[in-house]
Amino acid sequence: MSPPATNRRRIPWAELLLRVFREDVLACPCGGRRVVLAYLTEPGPVKAILDHLGLPSTGPPLAPARFNTGPGETAWHDDVPELQKSLR
Repeated sequence: MSPPATNRRRIPWAELLLRVFREDVLACPCGGRRVVLAYLTEPGPVKAILDHLGLPSTGPPLAPARFNTGPGETAWHDDVPELQKSLR
């Protein structure tokens, strides 16, 4: 059996997580590298496994829409400048 054709534009998910979060998800505490054995994509088996492990098998509840303020009122305050000052 020949390996599947690779797409040169495709970036492996582990590399994406490393780029974004600087977390090597395939690094093992023993110093070796983990190997992905299988991907579960069917919802039935995934739900059964999560339920068996006592983990939530549904997504988080949806939050209600935010209240729109009237004209002249600010609905959101940008605290980034204050945050940047506090970090200096």
